[in-house]
Amino acid sequence: MPYEGWGLWREADGRILACGQSALEGDLVGLYDIFTEPTVRGQGLAQWLCAALLARALGRGARRAYLQVDAGNAPARAAYRRLGFTDAYPYHYRAPEGER
Repeated sequence: MPYEGWGLWREADGRILACGQSALEGDLVGLYDIFTEPTVRGQGLAQWLCAALLARALGRGARRAYLQVDAGNAPARAAYRRLGFTDAYPYHYRAPEGER
């Protein structure tokens, strides 16, 4: 399966705690739209989710992975470093003035 999306939610109320998706093309997998609910950030949920997505992609033939993260998002960048990611080039989101 080239695309896969996962979500982690709290059973008690069905609230999404973290979510993300992966896209596999040949031996390359990209991670996209990784999100953690602000009230549960810092608990390792996104890191666990990314590790699971990467492991599943590895089992489907992935040998290289990539993602994009805002240069100013230090907590996410730290989590991705723990997963073995390094910077290939700087990245930032563009938005009209006043919308960031």
